[in-house]
Amino acid sequence: MAPSGPIAFQVVCEDVYLANNHALAIGMITNELVTNSLKYGFPCDRPGHIVVAFSSGSGIELSVSDNGVGLREGADPGGLGSRIVLLLTQQLEGEIAYQRLDPGLRVQVRAHPR
Repeated sequence: MAPSGPIAFQVVCEDVYLANNHALAIGMITNELVTNSLKYGFPCDRPGHIVVAFSSGSGIELSVSDNGVGLREGADPGGLGSRIVLLLTQQLEGEIAYQRLDPGLRVQVRAHPR
């Protein structure tokens, strides 16, 4: 269930042309990361901010960050959603990085699909 507290969204995206299968993977990754932010980052109707940034250059880069409660120290993202994100990132021949913020969490996916 999504929180009912006020959550502001910011989307930063340039015009990008991708192959259909790459666009589908990026869309599914984005959906999963934003859903996780809403589901786990803002308990008890806590207000917050989620930023989704997407760009391309020599490859593609997707970043989803929030100012929520973040990832507990020692916790490792390993649920079904995280495994889906990892598999889709591998499909794009990319890598994923989790960065603890103060407060919040940033997840970055970088890929160089062919």
